[in-house]
Amino acid sequence: GGGTATMSSEMFNMVKALVGVGVLGLPAGIAAFGDAPSASIPAAILIATIGAIAGYNFSLLGRLCAMTGATSYRSAWEKSVGESTAWIPGSSCVIKTFFAILAYSMVLGDTFSALFKTIGMSVSREKALCGLTLTVLLPLCLLKNLSSLAPFSLAGIAAMLYMAVAMAIRFFDGSYASADSGLAMDLAESLRPTIGTKGASAVFSSNAFILICMLSTAYMAHFNAPKFYLELENNTIARWNTVVATSFSISILFFIGIAVMGFATFGGASNGFILNNYSTKDTLMGISRAAVAFALIFT
Repeated sequence: GGGTATMSSEMFNMVKALVGVGVLGLPAGIAAFGDAPSASIPAAILIATIGAIAGYNFSLLGRLCAMTGATSYRSAWEKSVGESTAWIPGSSCVIKTFFAILAYSMVLGDTFSALFKTIGMSVSREKALCGLTLTVLLPLCLLKNLSSLAPFSLAGIAAMLYMAVAMAIRFFDGSYASADSGLAMDLAESLRPTIGTKGASAVFSSNAFILICMLSTAYMAHFNAPKFYLELENNTIARWNTVVATSFSISILFFIGIAVMGFATFGGASNGFILNNYSTKDTLMGISRAAVAFALIFT
């Protein structure tokens, strides 16, 4: 039974659904409780643990569809919990989407404001966002068929991978190793690397819940689980679990890589949008900003 999607294509699309720009806030989640490199260790454990729990729940939704014949997130609730409360998952999806759009708007505003600075123009995030909304986002929203954007999906994943590699390069080449030298000199004082003494043990402070709260929504793609399950060719539970386990494992590794690279570079000064920590004169990271903006808009 099932659809026509191969396991490899399902994995690709699932990773794409899981890995979003929210990952760029994780270094700040680590910085909320620590500022020494060893704080990355418990953070990585938390990222992996919560990711595994999210993956298990994602798998359960597919199994639920197999057992009940449900074809959507809402119908899965109706068949397993009851029709009288089916408004709960629908409302949750609307609220989650609202805040996701709000977060994406903040990221786009910051990204394009920084991109304009790269070419010597001073444009506020508000003006950048308004201009982008009127010239790009609104026309895209008015499209009756989004199939024309399908070819950009692969490019979106490539953009996120480029950003991860660029962050790793900047960590290992030491461009931001000191707050008083290199590219770090171009940054505001609050964005310069700050390496302190609060390491792995700091995870036991209450501030660690900031990272945990971030991670509670980092893997949020569960409302699409029924769709993924139904589209999988020969969708046996064994094949479904393989797809989910592989996709979540790849996503977990990606999340850990971005979180650790960003935090290891800037420590306690890690910004809520880590690309803000990089100099607007840094060409490599300037391309990363453009890549992230592309991934946000077209994928």
